[in-house]
Amino acid sequence: MTWSPVTMRWPSQATSWLADLEDAKTMAGSELASTGLRLAALQDLATTNPSPVGAAAAQAVAAGRDAMHQALGEVPMSLVVTPFQSGVGEGRGLQRYLSAPNLLQHLAAKLGDVTDLNRPGGAQYALVLLFLGTRYDHFADTLARFNAVLPLPDLQRAQNRAGRLFELETSKWELPNAGMLPRWGELPLERATITRAATQAMSGQLAALESFAASSPMADLQTLAARKAARSAAKDQELANLKAQFESAEMQTTINARLLGPGNAAELRRELLAGEAPGHEWPLSAGVMLVGSLKGLSFVRELVGL
Repeated sequence: MTWSPVTMRWPSQATSWLADLEDAKTMAGSELASTGLRLAALQDLATTNPSPVGAAAAQAVAAGRDAMHQALGEVPMSLVVTPFQSGVGEGRGLQRYLSAPNLLQHLAAKLGDVTDLNRPGGAQYALVLLFLGTRYDHFADTLARFNAVLPLPDLQRAQNRAGRLFELETSKWELPNAGMLPRWGELPLERATITRAATQAMSGQLAALESFAASSPMADLQTLAARKAARSAAKDQELANLKAQFESAEMQTTINARLLGPGNAAELRRELLAGEAPGHEWPLSAGVMLVGSLKGLSFVRELVGL
């Protein structure tokens, strides 16, 4: 098996249980609309409890939570290697480099590191991602595309450092322009003692008057029903926007992925080093290895197109 370029996509199989919620959501939406009409008519039967939907919604939610727990409940072991970690990259000063073959050797060595008490054991799968670059700005862009979807602290630090190193190289030739002093600023009135006391006093006056304002329990119920309907629509749009991010995703030639296993640490190490891999033409590289069960890795595996 060889390394495959990554194409980010929505993990449809790992989230297929979302389709099972549509019937219950449709029933709940209809009931909310009916509730709004009954409230508007001020009938005694007005209620915000979607009684015919309750049982169906409860079953759909229970099944959905169970499926989500199976896909995301397992926490895989994670190993992140970047050129900027102590003892990993080669170079002098702030500059650090790590070629792709040396990255694979470091990942393989960590699989055999018996001094690491968190080293994974038993027969498991490993999902390995390689991030490749030849320049600091390209390397930072590659890491940024992945961190936008699945941010990892070590990768985010590597992205920031690579970006700053590129800025340092390009901006050190620019002459700074200090401008005329002093500079304009803002006066935060809310921090002053008199304005803070005045705000509290005036807020108390407004709160006292609000208690005398006309209010209607039926209007409150109508507002609650409308708010629930708006929240449901907003959550649907939020999920649709999340999926839309992957519709025009392009193949990332600077991100490679490979699934290893099943096997123990020694077997995963041998499989990691076998086959063709990116060479020393990639002087900047970082890697992520996730180790767990095939079910536990399913979401990320689909996310990277494997």
